[in-house]
Amino acid sequence: MTTELIGTLFLSEKRKNLMIYLLDGPMSIEEIKEKLNVTTSAIMTQIKILMDQGLIVYEGNVYSLTVVGEVISQKMIPLLATLDVYSDNQKYWSEHKPAFPPHLLSRLGELQNCVLIEPELSRLYELPLKFEENLLESNRIRDVSSFFSPVYHSTYVELMRKGVEIDIILSPIAIERFKTDYSNLLEEYLNHPNARIYVYEEPIEFASAVVTNHFVSVSLFNNNNIYHNHSLMSFEKPSIVWGEDLFNYYLMKSEKIE
Repeated sequence: MTTELIGTLFLSEKRKNLMIYLLDGPMSIEEIKEKLNVTTSAIMTQIKILMDQGLIVYEGNVYSLTVVGEVISQKMIPLLATLDVYSDNQKYWSEHKPAFPPHLLSRLGELQNCVLIEPELSRLYELPLKFEENLLESNRIRDVSSFFSPVYHSTYVELMRKGVEIDIILSPIAIERFKTDYSNLLEEYLNHPNARIYVYEEPIEFASAVVTNHFVSVSLFNNNNIYHNHSLMSFEKPSIVWGEDLFNYYLMKSEKIE
């Protein structure tokens, strides 16, 4: 029965869409046809299958979800969103480790319309151009990183001097590298009113995550724990909210460096 039900829901785009549309309330056959852009004969076959599974009912000339149908439909939305995120960059996700906190990993579907950004051959050791261009347009930057990157921080300090708010969370190893090799830069950060630096004592298991007021970017280690200069970027509002929640998760467990 479980296998049959899964097939009922996921082998037909029309059935999935119909159940999600019905979350907004009962619909007549004419409304359903208009929503799905289908003929009566085409959609009635799908409706009969869903009715046979006890997921929708027909009462008062309209179709509506049963209680179980509504519960399933609500659960389908984040699952379908996650599948969309995965399929958009399937090779990347399959080759890298999305080692985010569990509650944020379960919300991966919020990372909508991600674009894979890789450095140009002429900029292998610089910030990818698209990332840098959007960073320069930001007025607030929040960064969680497991490593120290002079390339990132040389750009950050320029923006900080121009009034951009900068919050950075680093691992102890990254902080130590900062202190040892770039002490003057660290001192400028710590003495500037626009910048705050924190240390997160527990492991940060992804390379970095940057969230600004208009985009979010995540960089992951691959399955062999190797990092390449790349990132997945999204400019969608739900993605930015996800990025803010990721930063705040680490911020709550971090200690500010004075």
